[in-house]
Amino acid sequence: MRDEYKRILVAVDDSDQAKQAVHEAVAITKRNKSSLFVLHIKDETMLSGTPLALTISLEDLEEKSRTITEDISNSINEEVKFELHSFMGNPKKEIVKFAKENNIDLIVIGSNSKGLINRMLVGSTTTYVVSHAPCNVMVVK
Repeated sequence: MRDEYKRILVAVDDSDQAKQAVHEAVAITKRNKSSLFVLHIKDETMLSGTPLALTISLEDLEEKSRTITEDISNSINEEVKFELHSFMGNPKKEIVKFAKENNIDLIVIGSNSKGLINRMLVGSTTTYVVSHAPCNVMVVK
């Protein structure tokens, strides 16, 4: 483990695990006097109507994303400075891509928030990130 983390990424969705990850990321950011990046990926599979995801409209997905990012921003409040990023895409791939492109040295992510069947068929975002990340990953339960 590194002595200090300078560029910390926390990936968020609407799960309780993500909220715990934000809390942990803020604490690490404070201890290290580092930069915090908050990343929310609007899951494009929600628009496709796959058997594993209900089809929702783009407007509904955008509204859900706005709610998530506002809640997270409010929970961080003024504890630390942070950059908020939100993209459309495949969450597990976009998290890893963002970490690589932004020289992140620690990713903080919640443990699996999907149901067992979804994890078995689609694959866990957390497992993918742990396996493919260019840096250390902290999984928060």
